[in-house]
Amino acid sequence: MFKRFSMLLALCVPLSVFAAGDISNSRDYKKFQRFPSSNIVQYKQSETRDYRLILGGLEKIDGALRAEKEQRIAGQLTQITYRIPETHSAKEAFEYFYAQIIDQGGEKLFRCTGRDCGSSNQWANNIFRYFRLYGVDNTQSFSSLQLADSYISLYSVKRGNKRVYLRLDIIESAALKAESQLTETGQINREITSDNDFDALVKFLKQKPGSILWIVAYDFNSGTKQQQINRSEERAKQFKDKLIAAGVDGSKVYLHAAGSFILGKQTERGTKLMVYSENRVE
Repeated sequence: MFKRFSMLLALCVPLSVFAAGDISNSRDYKKFQRFPSSNIVQYKQSETRDYRLILGGLEKIDGALRAEKEQRIAGQLTQITYRIPETHSAKEAFEYFYAQIIDQGGEKLFRCTGRDCGSSNQWANNIFRYFRLYGVDNTQSFSSLQLADSYISLYSVKRGNKRVYLRLDIIESAALKAESQLTETGQINREITSDNDFDALVKFLKQKPGSILWIVAYDFNSGTKQQQINRSEERAKQFKDKLIAAGVDGSKVYLHAAGSFILGKQTERGTKLMVYSENRVE
């Protein structure tokens, strides 16, 4: 009786979540349906600060094979490799996923097919670093896309042994998330912790030149209260100078050095930068 009940529960789980042939602890990405009867043969989730988003074909530059254009992305990375039933082509699998991304509002950044993409060996071993993606050059397809606050790399290929594989990389970009939050609210009330936050802030301020920006700097390193205030003041000035160098109107940027005076419990040492903005013209 217990075995029968367990089987009925398993049948209630959507087939898009897992399949019997998948490797352990793997699953489909939440926004996409897998190609019918395919299986996950490689899966990894990690934080990355240096993902290579390919935006141009691979070519030889100074004797080395490189992408014509690429961008380095930071964020949460999900990598999934599917084995596609051999009764279907690599192109069919590629178009299946590509259509889902476009239908959800995805924007194509780059796309290539066949030998125009370059060497499959380079895609497998230098870009995706997964040997099973080394296949026949004229069967490959690749595209980089942007969907909401994520970047996507999509690649499919047929190997010499007739096996078909599709690779799906999704990078939930920290910079795009920050930019999306600023755009949706029309105001800023956040801590600046990375270059991605800074870039998003600069873009936002340039799009809304009437915005008034307050930079509040804190310092929790050891020393007297006055030393903490002095250090936080210097950090705020440095940040303002960096904004001005990036093209932000300095006359709309105001500073406040708070030292270690902050509401709530502070447990970490270091300097903290907060920015507050209101979208108006003085």
